[in-house]
Amino acid sequence: MMKGKVVKCPRRGRGLGRKIVAGLFLCFLVAGVCLYLGQTMAFQEARKELLRLESQRDMLKKKSDLLKEESLLLHDHEYIEMQARKQLGMVRPGEILFFVGE
Repeated sequence: MMKGKVVKCPRRGRGLGRKIVAGLFLCFLVAGVCLYLGQTMAFQEARKELLRLESQRDMLKKKSDLLKEESLLLHDHEYIEMQARKQLGMVRPGEILFFVGE
C-alpha cells in the first residue's frame, strides 16, 4: 500500500444536478416572462377599451343633454310651429309656400 497519497474519484453526478437545476430555473424564468408579457398586453387592451367606453359615455351624455333641452322646448308653441314648418313644410292658412331649386 501506498502511504501519503490520497486519490479521490471524481463525482460524476454533481455536474448533471447543476445542469438540471439550471434548466429548471431557465424554464421557470421563461414561463414567468411569458406570463408577465401576457398580463401586460391584457392590461393594455383593457385600458384601450376603457378609453373607448369613456369616450362613448361622454358622447352619449352630450346627446342626452341635447335631448333634455329639446324636450323642454317641446312645451313652447313657437318652437313646435317652427319645427312643423321646417320638417313638415306646414304653412298657416293664407300663406303660399314656394320651393326654390338650386
